[in-house]
Amino acid sequence: MELREVERLIEQYEEGKTSLAEEKQLSEFFRTRTVPSHLEPYRIIFGYTSRVRKETYQGKNPVGGKAKKNYTWMAIAASIVLALGVFIYQNKPHAGTAHRDMGMTEEQQTTYKQAKQTLLLVSGYMNDGKEELVHLKEINSANKFINLK
Repeated sequence: MELREVERLIEQYEEGKTSLAEEKQLSEFFRTRTVPSHLEPYRIIFGYTSRVRKETYQGKNPVGGKAKKNYTWMAIAASIVLALGVFIYQNKPHAGTAHRDMGMTEEQQTTYKQAKQTLLLVSGYMNDGKEELVHLKEINSANKFINLK
C-alpha cells in the first residue's frame, strides 16, 4: 500500500468513514511495515486493535460464588444503615429553631399569624355567600320550565 493511500485512509478513519476492510488494511500496514515518523501515533492505535482482536474470553467469572454473596450482604447492610440514618435525622429536632417556628423571626411569625387570620376571615365570608347560591340553582331550574314555550 502506498503512503498516499494510507494517509487518505487515515483521514477517512478520523472522519469515521472507513469500512472494516479498510481498517484491517491500515492495521496490516502498521503491523508489518516501517512507518514514517508523522504516522507513528497511528501505529499505537492500529497495533492495539489488532492485538485486541486476538484476545478471547477465558470463561472465568471474576465475581462469583462467595464474593457475590459478600456483595449481596454488603448491599443489604448499606440499605439498612441508610434507612436508619434517614429515620434518625427526621426525628431529631434541629438545633436553634423550634419545630413550629420554621426558622422565622418573631416579626415574621406575627405577620404570618395575622395573614393566616385574615385569610380565614375572608374564607368564612366566601363560604357564607356560597350558601345563598343554592337559591340561584333553584331559579335556574325553574327557568328551564319557563323557557319551554
